[in-house]
Amino acid sequence: MQPLHGIAASFSRLVPWLESLALTLVIPVVGMLFNPDDPYFIRAEFRWLWFGPLLVALRYGIAPALASISLLAALWLGAMLAGRTTAPFPLHFMLGGSLLVLIAGQFSSIWSTRLRRAEQLSRHAEERFQQLSRAYFMVRHSHDRLEQNLISRPVTLRQGMMELRRLLSQGELPVSRAFAGELLVILAHYGSLTSAALYQVKDGRVLPEPLARCGQGATLRPDDLLLRAALESGNTAYQTVSRLGEGQHSSYLVAAPLRSSSGVISGVLLVDDMPFMALHRETLQILGVLLAYAADQVEAVELAHRIIAVYPDCPLAFGAELVKMIHLQQDLDVVSTLTVVRLAPGPYLNELCMMFERQQRGLDHSWRRDLGWDVQFVTLMPFSGPAAMEGYQSRLNEVLQKQFQMNFKSAGIRFKYLMLSCEEPVLQLANLLTDEP
Repeated sequence: MQPLHGIAASFSRLVPWLESLALTLVIPVVGMLFNPDDPYFIRAEFRWLWFGPLLVALRYGIAPALASISLLAALWLGAMLAGRTTAPFPLHFMLGGSLLVLIAGQFSSIWSTRLRRAEQLSRHAEERFQQLSRAYFMVRHSHDRLEQNLISRPVTLRQGMMELRRLLSQGELPVSRAFAGELLVILAHYGSLTSAALYQVKDGRVLPEPLARCGQGATLRPDDLLLRAALESGNTAYQTVSRLGEGQHSSYLVAAPLRSSSGVISGVLLVDDMPFMALHRETLQILGVLLAYAADQVEAVELAHRIIAVYPDCPLAFGAELVKMIHLQQDLDVVSTLTVVRLAPGPYLNELCMMFERQQRGLDHSWRRDLGWDVQFVTLMPFSGPAAMEGYQSRLNEVLQKQFQMNFKSAGIRFKYLMLSCEEPVLQLANLLTDEP
């Protein structure tokens, strides 16, 4: 499976160059067949030769366009050496066409970069929306269950998720057995699972040894219909009469992947047995949201492991988002800002921290560091430049005046910010948190 995947990836990288070669050669070949005296159509009323390189430039950018122009020049020189033509090299014709093609290539490159940037921003907003939707669903469901089953089932969903975060932050591996066991306990608790197992997925392949199991577990069958459907679609697959055709059979009742908001699948839950009355839409939705939340946490640990190693109190979501924003800055020059507000201990400390939390935007991530002698309130503001930072400071000053009749100086508040650069995230955090503003 892996060699085929590598061959397909290599071929996909060759496709632009093969298309550029074909588009470049089509006019010279037609000219040699039907107009051998002037195969480049230099004396024609319209310069048909530049259609190919122009299309290459508009579609693939400057590098393939340069290759296309070089190929045309090499063909002419080859024809001169082979004695196929005695005409001098058309310098002005080639120079003018080259400039036209390079302008088109520059235009294509600029707009390709803008489109990639817009797609990245859209993808990031979609991921954040999915994470917020799942968080809202879990809070709502946890509240409902807490009201209904507080006496008989005192463990809340929030407590379970906090335990998962703790295990992830302490574990050496992205998906450890301790983490998988705790996750399966929560899944069995809220999904009424009788017999199930949790397997790790690596490079699109399910590893044979289960990370955790409950009851009799669930034996791995890689060719099972539900398992393949869940891995291919990235969504929960379950067994119903209408879903399986004649002659089709599955050993599982449910196959649910651990799929993060960015689409990465790190594990799969296989359910062999559960009460018939529990197999309904709400239960499947609960399992899907819990697994997706856990997958997001796993992905956050993988992204932020260097930051967590230096700053163990840093929230996973904050560290992961910081790494993503630095990557966006490197790839697409997307501006984001990291700020820290230092608060001296005092009678209004908690109220001030709550006020700073309320002033955050929906995309912002915060991190409160209680150092004893000082409190640092760190905020990551994606897609925000100097203008947004000035507005943020003005808004904080205004709220301080209205609620506490103070300003930054009288409240003992120190403010510092930096624009994210291409440096390591830990170095940028260290510059922000240790240097005096």
